[in-house]
Amino acid sequence: MKKIYYQTLIIFLVSIFFGLIRLLFINDDYPLIQFSEKEKEIIINHDLEDFLLSLIEPELIDINLAKELHDNDLVSFIDARDSKDFKDGHILGSLNITYDPDENYDLDLLDSLRQLDRNSLIIYCSGGGCTLGKDLSYYLYENHDFYSVLYFEEGYPDWEQLGYPIKQALSKEPVNSEKSYSYSNIDVFLFISLMIIVVLYSFNNFRYCIPLISRFILGFIFIYFSYDKIIDPKLFASLINNYDIVPYGLEYSIALFLPWIEMIIGVFLILGIFIESSILISFVLLVMFIFMISQAFIRGKSIDCGCLLSNLNSDLVEEKRFHMLKRIVQDVYFLILCLIVKYKDKF
Repeated sequence: MKKIYYQTLIIFLVSIFFGLIRLLFINDDYPLIQFSEKEKEIIINHDLEDFLLSLIEPELIDINLAKELHDNDLVSFIDARDSKDFKDGHILGSLNITYDPDENYDLDLLDSLRQLDRNSLIIYCSGGGCTLGKDLSYYLYENHDFYSVLYFEEGYPDWEQLGYPIKQALSKEPVNSEKSYSYSNIDVFLFISLMIIVVLYSFNNFRYCIPLISRFILGFIFIYFSYDKIIDPKLFASLINNYDIVPYGLEYSIALFLPWIEMIIGVFLILGIFIESSILISFVLLVMFIFMISQAFIRGKSIDCGCLLSNLNSDLVEEKRFHMLKRIVQDVYFLILCLIVKYKDKF
């Protein structure tokens, strides 16, 4: 038992080391649990209205704060993209004012913004380097004296991927429906692996291979699922925040270090070193994943679980919930593989 504790400590220390190294190469500021003084005041005191009243110029916020302001119905959202993109899909309740570099705006429309029940504005565009939201924010500030203006750089695509409230064109729904219940390459891989294990179990002479194959499958899965999260910890942190059970701010630390734990135990499982501690950590992580997705499902949430960032989708509510159930089933399968490796002597 002492050996397992020692190995587990090494895995966590190595994960922290690589997480800190990764932090050095993140281009934008990555907060961990450190927030600006203004954001601390918002988080601790929930004084969003005072925050909005204190604005004297356009300010950049992150998508989580934008979502909180949206949930509390304290701001008006403005979509700076062109009308076609807006019609295809936009943040629920937002208005469309396309940014025009020639400043040919309907002045009556701009003046009408002052008559809105929510005078503060949040402006967004397409993300991924799009500056239309920022440009429109500063245009309204400099030319029309709008002071309570915010913008977030993640844009509509990230808002949609995170499962936040949107309105889509009805014509897009059938397209999404066709894709929603399709099966990914990883689903096919897991099904084939299950069939191989079942076939091997039916032959007494080959049952000894099952723990070895199970170990390789687990190792591959943890490496495969960790890669995207290591590449984009900010997006992973946003997905963690969707579960609403992690203290605000702590999800950034989890998003930075957890993928490295997955990566390291995956490598160790394939190499056949620190097997007992790697299986213990795997088991605990899988139980935690099942609990988090299950409680979100029971509470009626429809979110991307964050297991595989490259597999995020913009499906309808019922389709996202189907994928949540699929992830739970997969994690149960991985738990069974853990038990097979743990009790390999039985084979």
